[in-house]
Amino acid sequence: MKFIPYLNFEGRAEEALKFYQAALGGEISPIMRFGDMPNPQLPASTKDYVMHAELKAGDLLLYFSDSPGPLARGDQVSLMIQCDGEAQVDKLFTALSQGGKVDMAPQKMFWKAYYANFTDKFGIPWQLNYSFT
Repeated sequence: MKFIPYLNFEGRAEEALKFYQAALGGEISPIMRFGDMPNPQLPASTKDYVMHAELKAGDLLLYFSDSPGPLARGDQVSLMIQCDGEAQVDKLFTALSQGGKVDMAPQKMFWKAYYANFTDKFGIPWQLNYSFT
């Protein structure tokens, strides 16, 4: 399992991604945009927003995304765990989401992953992901 900080922005993720690359060096992954989703149910104004991008600089890995809606204080960073299998996602989800608020229970996603997200009972946002590609 691997912890990865996930940075969220209100329409400025690409700008932030380039800023951090200039400061830290490294390589940017191909940017996945909200408009790339199958049947996006979002306003047209968000189609070019960053759904997911990565910056890898040595051992440092940061994930970036834009929020299609306003972010509340504390919502700009969540903890991502890249899991070793679906069973690990399920186990961590059951343990960490207890007493919290579930946004998405574990399920298979179009980006070829088993994924969940929630906020734990202490207000910490989490994402669990297992890529099966």
